[in-house]
Amino acid sequence: MPWPQRRALVKVATERLVQVGATETILSLLLLLADDPKWEVRKDVADCLLLVPDDDFPRLAAKLSQDSNSFVQKAVERALDRRRRGQESVQRKLRGLDQVQDQYANIEKMHGSIAARKAHQMAERLYDVLVGATVHDMRNILAPLKSTISSLLSHLADGNLDPKTFEKNLTKMGYQAATLERLLEDMRAYSQPTPSQRHRERLADVVKEAHDMVLDGFKATGRDPDSVEASFDVPENLTFEVSRHQIVRAVSNVLKNAYESFAIDPQVFGEGEVRLEARRIDDERIEIVVRDNGMGLSEEELAEVRRFVPGGTSKKTHGTGFGLPIAKRKIEDHGGSLAIESQEDVGTMVTITLPIESGGGGE
Repeated sequence: MPWPQRRALVKVATERLVQVGATETILSLLLLLADDPKWEVRKDVADCLLLVPDDDFPRLAAKLSQDSNSFVQKAVERALDRRRRGQESVQRKLRGLDQVQDQYANIEKMHGSIAARKAHQMAERLYDVLVGATVHDMRNILAPLKSTISSLLSHLADGNLDPKTFEKNLTKMGYQAATLERLLEDMRAYSQPTPSQRHRERLADVVKEAHDMVLDGFKATGRDPDSVEASFDVPENLTFEVSRHQIVRAVSNVLKNAYESFAIDPQVFGEGEVRLEARRIDDERIEIVVRDNGMGLSEEELAEVRRFVPGGTSKKTHGTGFGLPIAKRKIEDHGGSLAIESQEDVGTMVTITLPIESGGGGE
């Protein structure tokens, strides 16, 4: 049998692994082809290692890992690495589920089965709200993306797809894909546990990094916030113990919201002022206050924002609705708090308090 046909056999075996799982016939075939004289065939076998069941994986992996061809060896290494990362991901999820079950058990032990059942129902309801809001936001992103693709296909079918129209539609698609990417990244950030490691940092450095992150984000999406004046009053000697990246992310989310309170449309900002002031409240806490004189929120919008449920984008046209919920979660994981006050057509004030010394939190 010519070697291209043997490669086709590996492809068929791979498809069968996906469709019906491993059988003795498929595994025997893969073991046989793992000794094929052509390295291309052996590499194809190595590429499908990820699909082989745990019981049979060591035998096939051991055979291929001894291969003298570097392409085959690299394919085996990739499969081993992906398999290891997959197992670690499963273990993390199981640990997370175990922690939830332990918490329910503790609630039941301390407060009884009725309280535990109510807590379970509340958690399920919050999950439903979160998933529903996220699905809604994804549909809002995908609908114009599908429309743009349809427009491109229509122009192509009519034979009048000029370069200007093509570029315009591609730019739209790029923007929509970037919005979806931001939403997925925010979902990941919201769900990830906050690291327990803390290091002493200068607050002024953290604030500067957060502000730079906001400006870099605007620049990356072609937005110019120069019409908004930003000022900072942060004592140079003020330090605290934090997981730096998490607090940078939290402060940048608050600053980004303040800037976007002046957004006239997705690309244009009106004039206004954002002020950040920080101080040491006492021997144990610091306070960061971010004020803007932007559009503000109505009483109804403020009440909704104060629920800190991800997904609602309020008046903004560029956000994902995860900004403040992420900030609040990361700050509370540090033993701090986040509060928001706002008045329509007057502005918004967000107050963050954080402990100076690490007091636990996170996972």
